[in-house]
Amino acid sequence: MAKRLILIISVASSFVFLLLGCALTRNATSSVSDTSSSIERQLASGAPIYKQTCATSTCHGTQGEGLRSGSSFSAWPLVGDEFQSRHPNAQIVFDVIRSGDEPNLRALTDQQIYDSIAYEFSQNQIALKSPLTADNAFAIYGGSMSGQTQGGLFPPSDNVLINATPHTWGLPIITESPKLRIQIDQIVEATAIGNAKATFLILVIVFSALDDQPITVSPNHLSLSTPSGDLLEPQSISIHSAIEKFHEQTIKPQYGTAALVIFTLSAPEQFSRLIYDDQAGNRLTSTLKP
Repeated sequence: MAKRLILIISVASSFVFLLLGCALTRNATSSVSDTSSSIERQLASGAPIYKQTCATSTCHGTQGEGLRSGSSFSAWPLVGDEFQSRHPNAQIVFDVIRSGDEPNLRALTDQQIYDSIAYEFSQNQIALKSPLTADNAFAIYGGSMSGQTQGGLFPPSDNVLINATPHTWGLPIITESPKLRIQIDQIVEATAIGNAKATFLILVIVFSALDDQPITVSPNHLSLSTPSGDLLEPQSISIHSAIEKFHEQTIKPQYGTAALVIFTLSAPEQFSRLIYDDQAGNRLTSTLKP
């Protein structure tokens, strides 16, 4: 009787494990299917945005091939090795687009821009494993993209002489309050910008409004602290960059902005924290160095 009972229990247990295994398999298959459907929906959403605002005869070429100007480009390609080498990850592509003031681009939400970038990646034969969002864009890359922004300024500038990579926390560096979010995507030191010779710190920053009210952001609210406690102000130095310099503007929730900021240092590595304080309750301090 005992042997028969053990046999019954063993068979029942095997049946339970079989059902459990089937359920796990179904859940895994369902999860993969849901992810694929989400990516397909994002590509379908991003395709018309990309085609209507980027891949046009007056912008970057109808095939994203870029617009030639002599031996270079007046508008850089959106597909191919040239595009991929100039943009190490999806977030840098977003920063370039979001820094501009063109009305048709400013009319897009942040997520619509990520949707269009997802479609652009598909045109570069870069397959996504999950939908592209602000949360994962910094880690999304492929093809000739390196995935890393440290060590250079991206897209490259033809009037900036890059110095050694400064010692900082890993990027991106994110700080937020209930109303404002600041994300630092690039930090680089340079010894020259055009004809100006000094030690410069160049940062690329994304500003996002977090509550349901618009917020005005301005370089007048931004400063860089030194190890000795001095506060440095942003400099109005002319720089050739696809990411526009920080200027005062009002951003709405879901419609952030990206910007480039330049500080002049007294010596290499002489910086500590980035401080944003609009004197209206929005004070954020981003620690840049360990």
